[in-house]
Amino acid sequence: MNCHLKVIFVSVLILSARNVSAEDLSANASRDAMRLVACMKSFDSACVNSLTYTKVFEDRGISRVQLEQRVADLYQKLKSMHATYSRFDLDAPWPPFIASGRNYVFVPYNMTLETGEQRASSKSFLIGVSEDSGISWKFVDGQRFTQDNIGMIVPGYTGDKLPPTSFGPSASR
Repeated sequence: MNCHLKVIFVSVLILSARNVSAEDLSANASRDAMRLVACMKSFDSACVNSLTYTKVFEDRGISRVQLEQRVADLYQKLKSMHATYSRFDLDAPWPPFIASGRNYVFVPYNMTLETGEQRASSKSFLIGVSEDSGISWKFVDGQRFTQDNIGMIVPGYTGDKLPPTSFGPSASR
């Protein structure tokens, strides 16, 4: 009887240890990116911080506590200005890829943030980073990253291009 239990246990482990497909990776990245956007739209700094990839900043001497405080301060300021995201649309993720033992994905977005009569629009991308083979994802905003500095987030990136970015004020209402 003990032998049968071991066989069942090993069978369950083998079935649960299957490789995650590229489609699953993209679906998981989309799921977590949508969660991040929902947190951003509600100015929930704790939620945003839980889905933000901070290792690259921590490696450069900025503590996680400092990063979390910066997000909390920013969101408090936006709340006091009665800001709202009138648009925050995610496009389909680009194909996931592996670099330096981590899974990465680019998730393009278009967003508009409004404060009173002012409006700022941005077209950019989230850089998804997974340290658990694509099961869960954390993100960094790609707005300020170019071919020249993308290696800060994605060491050894050899892709042909990055998603397009633009940022600027929109016409007042």
